[in-house]
Formats: sequence, structure tokens, C-alpha cells
Amino acid sequence: MQQNQQQDIEAITVLLQQIQGSQNLIEFETIKLPLELVKAGTILWESTFHPEVFRKLASADPETLEAWAIALSQTLNTQVEILNSWLPHLTTLPIPTTLKQKIGDRTSSINQIASDRSKLLQSAASLLQQEAQLQQDNSQLQDLKEKVKQLEKIQSEVAATNLEQLQADITAQTAAIEPEYQKLRSIQQQKADVDDQIAALQRQQTMLKEEVDYWQSRQNRLETSTQDTVAELIILTQLQRERLSAALAKELATLEQQRTDLTQQQQSYHQAEQQLQKAQEDFQKYQTATQERIAALNTHYQSDSALGNLLPIDRNKVDNLFRNAQQTLAEIDRELATARSKHEQAQQKTSFTF
Repeated sequence: MQQNQQQDIEAITVLLQQIQGSQNLIEFETIKLPLELVKAGTILWESTFHPEVFRKLASADPETLEAWAIALSQTLNTQVEILNSWLPHLTTLPIPTTLKQKIGDRTSSINQIASDRSKLLQSAASLLQQEAQLQQDNSQLQDLKEKVKQLEKIQSEVAATNLEQLQADITAQTAAIEPEYQKLRSIQQQKADVDDQIAALQRQQTMLKEEVDYWQSRQNRLETSTQDTVAELIILTQLQRERLSAALAKELATLEQQRTDLTQQQQSYHQAEQQLQKAQEDFQKYQTATQERIAALNTHYQSDSALGNLLPIDRNKVDNLFRNAQQTLAEIDRELATARSKHEQAQQKTSFTF
């Protein structure tokens, strides 16, 4: 039924698309589309509303059935009103007589249906309810008949059976099988205990398996991690070795250069030491010569001073010359003292670092 409904809905959808796409519905190709749409809707009625559907709605959902009846009544009224408005014009239109007759007959049929619909709709719900009640009563009747058959069968069996003898047989059989029954109960209890132990062992086995799987997985991860770490360490060691080799070569080159520089510094130191020694010797010679000249000047000064006292000379001019000579000698003494001080300081501060 659902497949038929889907096909009917698709047909209505196609007609709606054609109607929506047409610019004028009063043309030869499109004038029939609205009527075909009504026909397609009527076909959808047939595939949707089966008598079984009405029976189910009458027993389970009367309100829905009433809504359907109201919608049907309104639809029929609308159709009758439209057809009745068309009928006076059909006689004047150039339509074949047979088609006019058919349209008139169909219109009469629809009017008859519309006139009878109220009675049918009013009685439909009641009839459907009566049908549902009859079906329910019939079901109850069948159940009662089945129970009567069962009771009659039981009555026949009771009438044909010696109840006292049956009771005695049951008692004897019960006494005979009681030890076996107790043994069976004991075996069942033992089986239950064994089953519990087996279940506990299975749970324990499952737990142990999960634990073993966990530690196995952890060991695998550790092995993988260790292998990755070792590989990484090997790579890092090679890289570090290459870096250290480059750094060591650079440091060795630096040390070699420093050693070369140190050798040059030592040579320069020896040369400077020799030059300093020679400078000291030259300075000592110069200082001795200077002392000798100063002594000669002092002697000459003293001689000139003695002669000045004995000879008739310009005293003022001689005194000026003596003062100039004294000042010159004093300046010479200061220059020598300054040179000696600088020389001593230079000897104290001179140092070489290797």
C-alpha cells in the first residue's frame, strides 16, 4: 500500500509541476491539467482509505475517522456546487451529445452520493462500532468454547480415573523416589558449587589474561621506546662526535696559533730584554759622562768664581753669568733626576705574560 501511495503522490507532484510551469491553463495542452489533478487525488483516496483502515480507526481513533468524514463531506459539497454551476452552460457549449450525457449522468451520480453521504456517514461510525463489538464478542465466544472443551476433557479424564488409587500410587512413587530426589538435589547443589568455582576461575583467568596482555603490551612499548631511544642516542652521539671533532680541531688550531704567538712573544721579549739591557748600559754610560761633565762644570764654576774675586771684572755681569750657570746646572740635575726616576719605574713595571 505504501508503494502505491508513493506512486500516486509522485503523479500528483508531476501534475503540480506542470500546472506551476504553465503560463495559461486555458489552452489545448494545459486545460485538462486541473481535472487530471483531481483524478490523481481521487486515486490517492483509493490507495489510502481501505475498509480495513476505517475499521481500525473506528475502534482505535474515532476522532480521526470523524475528521475524515468532515473533509469528505466538504469535498463532495464543493464538487457538487461547481458541477451544478457548470450544468446550465453545458447545454449551450459545442460539446458532443454523448459527452454531455455522460457529464450529466456523472453529475447526477455525484448529487446522489452527496445526498446519501449524510446517512452513510452517520451510520458508518455506528456500524463500524457494532462490527468491532461483534468481533470482540465472537472472540470471547471462541475462548469460552475452548474452555468448555478443556473442562469436558478434564471431566472425562476425572471420571475415568480412580483418584484414591492414583493418590496412593503417587504417594508410593514419591516415597520411592525421595532418596533419589535428595541425591539429585545434593548433586545439583554440588554442580552449582562447581559451576560457581568454574565461573570464578574463568573470571580469574580473564583477569590474568588481561593483566598479562597489559604487561606484554607495556613491555612491547618499553622495548620500542628503548630501541627508539638507543637509535636516537646513537644519532646524537654521532652528531656530538662530529661537533666535538670540529670544535677540537678548532681548539687545536687556536692552541697552535697561541703557541706560535707565544714563541714570537718570547722572541720579542728576548729582543726587548736585550734592547733594555743595552739601554741600561747606554744610560749608565750617559749618566757617568753627565756626572763627569757636572763635576767639570762645578770645578770650572768654582775656578771662575775664584778668578772673579781676584780680577777686576764687571761684577754684576759675572754674577748674572754665575746665576745662569747655576740655573743651567740645576736644570740639568732635575732632568737627570726625572730621567732616572722614569727609568726606575720602567724597570719595576716591565713584565711579560706568556
